[in-house]
Amino acid sequence: MNRSTLKILIMQIRKLKKLITTLSVIFILSSCTSDYIVPEPPEPPPAPPSPNESKISYSGEIQPIFTAKCMPCHAVGAALPTLAAGKSYQSLMSIPGMVDTLNPGNSALYLSMKPGGSMSTYCKKANADSVYKWIRQGAKNN
Repeated sequence: MNRSTLKILIMQIRKLKKLITTLSVIFILSSCTSDYIVPEPPEPPPAPPSPNESKISYSGEIQPIFTAKCMPCHAVGAALPTLAAGKSYQSLMSIPGMVDTLNPGNSALYLSMKPGGSMSTYCKKANADSVYKWIRQGAKNN
């Protein structure tokens, strides 16, 4: 093989390498896809109160939920809010945004308890609905 033939061969090999590299890059880039993930719509809050809706008692309905579902994590001296009997109402009302009677669906207490909330694994939807109704009814200490 003479020198000029060898140069031509080397140039053709280089061109072939460039072609293979370019095609590989194109193949890799064209095989990349991304899926658009559509988030699930948020669950609507419970229905507005009806005139015949029974009044929710804090001591009779809400405190028993806290006692059964939230102890010992929210006992006195543990994580806030304190949800122990005799301390819970004052604790809830002292934390800004925890109970919002003007917009019950934005209350941090309800948002944490409703399905998908940070505490939803510890309580049922019915518990969150009761808390929502209690807040909507004015969050009275009754």
